[in-house]
Amino acid sequence: MSKVGLKLGSLSLDVPFFEASLSGYSDYNMRMFARRFGCAFALADVMLDKSVARAEILAKACFQPGDDEHPVGAQLLGKTPATMAKAAKALVAAGYDVIDINCACPAPKVLRRRRGGALLDDPDAAIEVVKAVRDVVARPLLMKLRIGMDHSTRAEDNFWEIVTRALEQGVDALVIHGRTVAERYRGKADWEMLAAVKRRFPDATIIGSGDIFDAQASIELLQRTGLDGFVVARGAIGNPWIFRDLRCLWEGRPVPAPPDLAEQRAILLEHLDRIVEGHPEHRAVGYFRKFLVFYARRHPKRRHMLGALMKAKTRAELEAGIDEWYGDGATSGGREAQPADADRPASA
Repeated sequence: MSKVGLKLGSLSLDVPFFEASLSGYSDYNMRMFARRFGCAFALADVMLDKSVARAEILAKACFQPGDDEHPVGAQLLGKTPATMAKAAKALVAAGYDVIDINCACPAPKVLRRRRGGALLDDPDAAIEVVKAVRDVVARPLLMKLRIGMDHSTRAEDNFWEIVTRALEQGVDALVIHGRTVAERYRGKADWEMLAAVKRRFPDATIIGSGDIFDAQASIELLQRTGLDGFVVARGAIGNPWIFRDLRCLWEGRPVPAPPDLAEQRAILLEHLDRIVEGHPEHRAVGYFRKFLVFYARRHPKRRHMLGALMKAKTRAELEAGIDEWYGDGATSGGREAQPADADRPASA
């Protein structure tokens, strides 16, 4: 299989995939696990422009990139060109290697404020943001968008106008989710539409997004559509092993067996330990639960295990539960993580 990776402006990756920004999930720990298992690049959690434009906010540890995780990107959410430019400049100064403009988020609270996916309904506003950020950022600039607000003719025209003008403004890559804003995460992502973008702009870097859950199917999808790469979003939550499998496939190496319960247990306990280090215990336990739901998809007795572990209120109770359900006496087994509508985060 080809060993050609992915170019994001001046940044070259040795594989054609990376970890997307996921609202509420893409913290340092998730990015660290992705990198450990073979992900060459990851985007941090989406950041609101007016927040990170303030030095005292950006100085907080949760907004800072880790010294050991370069290259790393920052995704910005906002609608005011000047504020977006100020925030982007501050993020570069903080050490981020790539800036990603969010014109895709379908969350209702984001749309009500005319941010994220709402910009797809106003090409002029979207391009003014791109121009403002491009003027102050010399590093790679990405733009995340969806294939339109909905499936109307007007929305499709707006989509093509934004794609065309964004590339003219010097965006280094477009990351396109194959659903409309109105669809959110319903139905299947339309990768044929993404392939059409690549055919119309063969020299542009077009990166697909949507329904990346299975490593083999994702590599085949990339080859069939002719896109330059893809991002792993929901498929990476509680499943850093997907990057190991993707890298093995891309490099022509055998894919290892799915992680057994002992390996899953080790990652779960390490993830919990890392979260507890950065939060008060009661908050850490609550925060860890949303990752646990996704890790649990590999467990052969998922419902029973979750029913027990979700009741844990302390670190000690969680650790004891993990030992019980993933320890030597538990039923061994592993399977590929699969999507579940009820567990989907409000990401782009």
